[in-house]
Amino acid sequence: MALRQRFTLALLLGTALLASACTKDAPSPPEGGGETQPTKIEAAIPQEYRALAEAAAGYRAIDACGLHDPDAAKEITGDELDEIIPSQDGMQECVLRTHKGEFRASWTIYLEVGETFDASQRKDAAPESIGGLEVFVSEDERTCTLAKPLDDDRAIVLRTSPSGTGEDKPAKSSCQLAKEYAAKVAPLWKDLPKRGSERTKPELTLAKLDPCTVASGALDMFGADAVLQPSGPFVCTAKPLNPGPPSRDKGVGRNEVGITLMVDDDPSALVKPGDQSAREVTVAGYKTVIFQGRSGCTSYIVYDPDTSIVQDNRATEGGVLYQQIRMSTATCDIAQQAAEKVLSKVGKR
Repeated sequence: MALRQRFTLALLLGTALLASACTKDAPSPPEGGGETQPTKIEAAIPQEYRALAEAAAGYRAIDACGLHDPDAAKEITGDELDEIIPSQDGMQECVLRTHKGEFRASWTIYLEVGETFDASQRKDAAPESIGGLEVFVSEDERTCTLAKPLDDDRAIVLRTSPSGTGEDKPAKSSCQLAKEYAAKVAPLWKDLPKRGSERTKPELTLAKLDPCTVASGALDMFGADAVLQPSGPFVCTAKPLNPGPPSRDKGVGRNEVGITLMVDDDPSALVKPGDQSAREVTVAGYKTVIFQGRSGCTSYIVYDPDTSIVQDNRATEGGVLYQQIRMSTATCDIAQQAAEKVLSKVGKR
């Protein structure tokens, strides 16, 4: 029986442990891919989105979890590391959580690379210099937002919010913590860590893919005028040029194929005896779970089943996360066909 890699996401400056085992190789990208190649912008991306698509390629190269420093988080909170994991909303996000003990969460430190942060948002925030970083800071009742611009429209955004209540309520304010943490990670943010630099382990090879290239496999489902619309570094949608009004039929989603490259729990848990809403199939060698939701169909394609991330640093048998391609379609009737098309752009396992 083949062993799997089961990792705690480890940073070279952090204290998490790395456990390795024999594995299969990760999926190989299509020919012509590779980090040294010039940025390729898919032809079906309209002119109004091409600048974002080009910028997104640069954002994808930044290791979001590598921008965190677990040791610094432990020092300024006085607590222990709970977890540091990429997000199910896209691999441009990474969340670090601390705790005071079992069931005693203390802080959530959220980070996103390439979040929208335009002129109007900057006008509403206070400019500050922290550790040599020029940033913008804003605060609401519980959350502090600190943004370091990457360009005129987007930024690396850090959000801190307390999780503890009662006797576990932190003594520091959210912005006090955010500024102290930013000062600690400033050297990292001045020389942004790149994916593949071994700043974090395991390397999440799914992040090498362009979601618009993946989504382009489904373009022929929508006619000759179909377009691709990126909406973030790891999110892209294939759809008709003129999609028309949304369907009012129950359980039917938008007439499009949406792609998100992300990390999440094993989707096999969605398949339950007596429940027809989810089924597991194999598409082009990839385990795929097709799930009927209230407003459309979602397919979870496990990109690399042989590398998993431990979700909770405290648990010896805690849950694990896998790199996945999440695909949305209008109905589940077309999901398997759409999965075959998008996986033709991914490469073979």
